[in-house]
Amino acid sequence: MPATVRMFGFVSAFALAVTAAQTVAAAEHHKAKVGVNPVTTGVVIRGVTLAGPVGVPGTPTGKTCDFSGEPVDPSGRMEGASVNCRPNGNLANTLPGLPARFNAYCMIKAPVKSARLIQASRPDNANHCDLSGITLKDATGQFGGAVWR
Repeated sequence: MPATVRMFGFVSAFALAVTAAQTVAAAEHHKAKVGVNPVTTGVVIRGVTLAGPVGVPGTPTGKTCDFSGEPVDPSGRMEGASVNCRPNGNLANTLPGLPARFNAYCMIKAPVKSARLIQASRPDNANHCDLSGITLKDATGQFGGAVWR
């Protein structure tokens, strides 16, 4: 009987090790899909929906980009805000994919100071990125004023 118990223990330990290895591999695959490399070049675009009549495209709206609704961690840093970006991107190739509900946007050049910016494409927006690790105040200050879309 002890040999059977030992064999069962060995098989159980082996199965547990295989399961753990598969879990780690799946997590690494998921990280690769959502992006782990910071975006440090190109433009970063934050969409804004403003009330009232829309102005001439490219002209200032008089408003700033609002990050106040974004979740923050206990230290007051954003956990993840949606923006559009792409390495070496410009306005023409980074703006597409920004949802139509945004009638204005703010744009700065990467890198975003004191922030983590990674590609996190979505099925409807290949240029979607995740902005985190920055305070709401710093993000608002860096992105500055919005222009009409």
